[in-house]
Amino acid sequence: MDVSAFSARNKPVHPPTFTTLQEYVLYSNDTSFWMPYIADILKRHGLFEADRELVAGIGGTYPSFLYGDVVVKLFGYLQPWRKSHSVERAAQTLLANDLEIAAPRLLAEGYLSDDANHPWPHLITTRMSGVSWQNAKLTYEQQLSVAADLGKQMARVHALPPTGIATHADWADMDVIAAAKKSSLPPHLVSQIDDYLARLGPFDPVVVHGDLMFRHVFVENGRLSGIIDWGDMIATDRHYEFAKLHLDLFDCDKTLLKAFLEASNWPMTTDFAHKAMAQALYRQAHGLTQHYSMDVFYMLPDRLPLQDIRTLEDLANELFAI
Repeated sequence: MDVSAFSARNKPVHPPTFTTLQEYVLYSNDTSFWMPYIADILKRHGLFEADRELVAGIGGTYPSFLYGDVVVKLFGYLQPWRKSHSVERAAQTLLANDLEIAAPRLLAEGYLSDDANHPWPHLITTRMSGVSWQNAKLTYEQQLSVAADLGKQMARVHALPPTGIATHADWADMDVIAAAKKSSLPPHLVSQIDDYLARLGPFDPVVVHGDLMFRHVFVENGRLSGIIDWGDMIATDRHYEFAKLHLDLFDCDKTLLKAFLEASNWPMTTDFAHKAMAQALYRQAHGLTQHYSMDVFYMLPDRLPLQDIRTLEDLANELFAI
């Protein structure tokens, strides 16, 4: 939709309001609803061009819109919006330490409103070229190449200094079992979680992206072109990455996983599968504190006979054993 249709007289006076979560979700990708707000933001930063089309980003927790070569993301309404904005802003600061990381770069920022309770902060970043893995129609050989490209990129991300972002120390109040009950894991596996996590060794903390799923990995000409949505960045165990990378992006394909591991020079240990499974459980719990829904195991019922898998250790080996 063309932003030029909105002149100065259409400038928003009040921040957007929503009465229910359902209403927020309904309008979160609605360009007609957000057009006046985005136009106002772009004009403030000197980025408005009359011939550009506003396109909604799809599937995000917060409203995101593509406008020419830039992306505008707003934060508000949902309970953790302040923390989400803080994390994504801190991620941009960290990413500036390594310009070889294929990530959007911060161009501008500000607040939509001077309402202290509902300021709706925004970030404007560069737009990544290419299309998402989901829409790229990659051949299997191209998928292997992108998996290797991702491995090299994540090695760079994991080497970033873990400063200014959340850490797993912030998880003290998380209820992993309650979160798992909201996932696709069957009850007999959920009941084993306490004992399973008790056998987990010390964390190997690094900076992780945390949400490498099919909408966030961009490709062009069969190779990785960018990684978007850094709002889940956290300093935690490196195996936390696999909850989305392997169970979502790679669709549990171990050949793709091997390509990633080899390219990243991953420090493999004999308990790799146990660590990856344990961190997937933590990712499920942490995800529910960040987003209004989360099920990192959503693909498994169509891939495995979960009711026939006796233990979490057995499931870990099915999913992650290399």
